[in-house]
Amino acid sequence: MFYIYILIFIIGLAFGSFASVIIHRLHTEEKGILFGRSKCPKCGVKLKIIDLIPIISIFSSKFECRYCNKPISIIYLIQELVMGGMFLLTTYLVGISSIPILIFYLFITFIFVVLSIYDLMYKEVADRVVLPAFVISFLFMGFAGIYSFANLAMAVGIPVVFFGLLFFGSKGKWLGGGDIRIGALMGALLGWPGILIGLFLGYLLGAVFSLIGLLSKKLTRKSQIPFAPFLLIGTYIAMFWGKEVISWYLHVL
Repeated sequence: MFYIYILIFIIGLAFGSFASVIIHRLHTEEKGILFGRSKCPKCGVKLKIIDLIPIISIFSSKFECRYCNKPISIIYLIQELVMGGMFLLTTYLVGISSIPILIFYLFITFIFVVLSIYDLMYKEVADRVVLPAFVISFLFMGFAGIYSFANLAMAVGIPVVFFGLLFFGSKGKWLGGGDIRIGALMGALLGWPGILIGLFLGYLLGAVFSLIGLLSKKLTRKSQIPFAPFLLIGTYIAMFWGKEVISWYLHVL
């Protein structure tokens, strides 16, 4: 089992490196998001295999491009480590008794990390990531029998309507349109009544972060805060600890 976890962590590191490529190409609107040789975003030189080894290539090059000597942002290393750690955690929580289910949740973990980092960096939700993820999640959950399609439709409708009213009612001042699509993905993954837990946790985490930012004067009331990461963290918690959260909440009451 130990060696399996090591392998999963290494795979996660590789997908973390791949995520940095996807995030860059989404932002620059390059063609061929999933295919094509990786290249240095500053000098444009196509990278060799030795330049793509997670963690090792970054340290061996001393955080510089081997070809133009321009600095490599530490964000790439962070992305790889976060993805590796999240793959490891997801495997531990899901188990390896059902490989298809494990692959699905690793896919969702990958999507969550990509969407969160993209929103943190550019303050927008990547529709070319969230929409396919929503369709895949909705179909998987339904056909796998985890939730009925009627249950999923209701779970998707709740955040879509709720966020839609906030978005159109505030003319986009309270939250972005991308959060509506994030809400749809949440519903497809959590079903009913799990979507309520995910929404509650997402708003709670966002509120705590905002409060800390205001008290420390790192944020102001006019600061634009990316909301997707908090919603996705809330969704992740709800997926694996939803029942525990409900029990804790009822105990507190």
